[in-house]
Amino acid sequence: MSVIGDRYAESLFDLAKEENKVTQYLDDIKLVGEVLGSDPQIVQFFNHVLIENEKKIQLLDQSFKGNVDQYVLNFLKLLVQSRRIRYIDDIIKSYINLSNQYLGIEEGTIYTPYKLTDQQIQDIEKAISKKENKKVILKLSIDSSLLGGIKVQIANRIYDGTIKNKVEMLKKELLRK
Repeated sequence: MSVIGDRYAESLFDLAKEENKVTQYLDDIKLVGEVLGSDPQIVQFFNHVLIENEKKIQLLDQSFKGNVDQYVLNFLKLLVQSRRIRYIDDIIKSYINLSNQYLGIEEGTIYTPYKLTDQQIQDIEKAISKKENKKVILKLSIDSSLLGGIKVQIANRIYDGTIKNKVEMLKKELLRK
């Protein structure tokens, strides 16, 4: 992350706290990230120096007006006008980190050899949240090298309930004897 990205994220976060809208801005900024990250041409458009700011702002209005809080939209317009929109990825990551810390949320990844249903993911999130004593949000990652079971990684902690891990543990145990 960049210093510039961190500073802008902190400014937006301070505004979110002041307006008591940390969660709403978090959802909004994630939506912005999804939209801008969905097509590399969108990013090129916003970063292109020969395209007038008015056209960029017009696209922001078309894309986000009514879908994100007006302050978030104004923040995006400010980034365009100050030619800082190129830092949007860093700003989004930094804002998510600040919000998650403030809200007591930790993000992680579930690794499985197969797709899980939303309900299964929610059940795992609840179980891990209880164990971690904080809200945990998990994203799914398919890893075909696993034989079965699941592995959950949150920051530097790993909960490994995979068959592959159990086979490795059994192998180590047998080699020690």
